[in-house]
Amino acid sequence: MKSEQIHMTIFILFILSACSSGNVPKTVSSPDLPADTLQAKSNIDNQIEKTIKFDHDFEIKVGRNEDLAPLQVYSLFILTHNNKQIYIDTSFTEYEFGDSIYPIVRAIDHETFEVLVEINDRPLKNYVKYFKVFQDQIIYTEKMPTFFPRAFNLDEDENLELAGFWGVGETWGVNHSLTGYAPIIYYEIRPTGITLDSALTISKNREFYGDFYGFKYNEKVEFKTSETIKRDDEILKLVEQSSNQVKMPGSANW
Repeated sequence: MKSEQIHMTIFILFILSACSSGNVPKTVSSPDLPADTLQAKSNIDNQIEKTIKFDHDFEIKVGRNEDLAPLQVYSLFILTHNNKQIYIDTSFTEYEFGDSIYPIVRAIDHETFEVLVEINDRPLKNYVKYFKVFQDQIIYTEKMPTFFPRAFNLDEDENLELAGFWGVGETWGVNHSLTGYAPIIYYEIRPTGITLDSALTISKNREFYGDFYGFKYNEKVEFKTSETIKRDDEILKLVEQSSNQVKMPGSANW
């Protein structure tokens, strides 16, 4: 009974993190446009529907809205700094700006910044698109899992860690007694930026699963739901510790 309650709680958390309002598949067409073609898109400004201002003189401009009530997603995305366009995405990637901790702008130093925005990836769980900006140039991008709303000190060093997961995973078998490998992924907030904490991720998931089976969700690695109690309890603990976290617009609470 406890295992069923835990899995129901985690399933509800998954639904809240993903887009539960629709399961319409998306088709991705044109890739992200490089910065040197931005000015050639003179008609882009006419499509802007919303501008979001952040700390450190960053702005996000979005357009091509789709109403997924109660969610709103946008498939035109422009990132600017000091009124200079530094990134534009005109593909069908859907940027979501709901009641969450995202977007986040974090300063590493006076000319280096991290920007995190949330992507609606229905019917899968949402994920984070990470940008590293140096001297108004995008020098690095990465796909990250959505994180719990606060950071934790989960190891012996002084840096805080973020925790997230790519997907909860389905259950199957008699009485839904089987599930796949769904690791919790940990990132460390270092002075140089947010970085995957491989050592912590490996050690934690070995504790949860008895061994480490990689950084991605994998249904081919099968477990009884009763064998994932340690992982499920860890998620519930992180949810509980994050429950009182309040978003500060334009910046991280970490």
